Amino acid sequence: MGAKCLVEEMERRDLDSYDLITVLGLLKEYDWKEICKRYGTGMHGQGKINFMLSTDDYYVEMTVESLTSLAVSAKYQASPNLMQALIRRLLCGHHHRLILEKIRSYGVPIEDPNQLNLSCSVGILGADLVVNRSANALEYQFRKFGTSRAEQEEQRPLDHYDAVSILYLAQQNQTERILNRYVPQEILNEGEEGEKVVRFASQAGEYQVDFFFQRIHNDVPRGVPERGNVSSATMHQVLRRIFAGHGPELTARELTEKGILISPEEVNREFTLARVLNDNYIEISFKR
Repeated sequence: MGAKCLVEEMERRDLDSYDLITVLGLLKEYDWKEICKRYGTGMHGQGKINFMLSTDDYYVEMTVESLTSLAVSAKYQASPNLMQALIRRLLCGHHHRLILEKIRSYGVPIEDPNQLNLSCSVGILGADLVVNRSANALEYQFRKFGTSRAEQEEQRPLDHYDAVSILYLAQQNQTERILNRYVPQEILNEGEEGEKVVRFASQAGEYQVDFFFQRIHNDVPRGVPERGNVSSATMHQVLRRIFAGHGPELTARELTEKGILISPEEVNREFTLARVLNDNYIEISFKR
């Protein structure tokens, strides 16, 4: 058995999608020291850390390393954000054609549609992501979805990927973009202001996740349950842990460290997080 990194030792679990997305977030912050602290082991080569992830249809390998000089190679055409988005789409089971379209839209060339190679760099830190599609992967079967732009354009139901996207857009105060993309078209065109909300349910492991978004105005107070009032960053953390199937004790500890006293037993049943962010109200409920 290979040496375990600090995260594996402290959280008593194998590395998974949570960690790949976390490492890419630390890469954006140019925090190689923290990456090494959490994920480095004596088994890795000098200045290089490897990660692996398997889904039903894909096998993912990622290498993060400290380069000897500023990365100027033409191969570094992706970004940490694009890599994070790709991993989330793989986890949510988005159809392969959509994944290829999104990668190409960022100007990243694809030589083999069944083996995706993305590389990015931040300063002298680099990441290489290789995604191999299984030869037995099921082909996408058309199904009828809702009427929001996101559902119609991408031909899929709303899911974890969209919850994360809305959180990011809300942080940037891009309320109109959220409404235009996620409110059903008939309501967007003809509905009253109070009807223009985003509401959907998705499955994350053994949990049903109910997501709610609404634009609010400064002259209309909106109360947030004190116990579930957390930052958008904490919402991201909890979403990723739930989706990766982490034990309730890890989610409870995540919230307790942020001042939300909650037991693993409660996490294992049902809990709600909420946030007023700029002129937006966001509420996410988890039920097992």
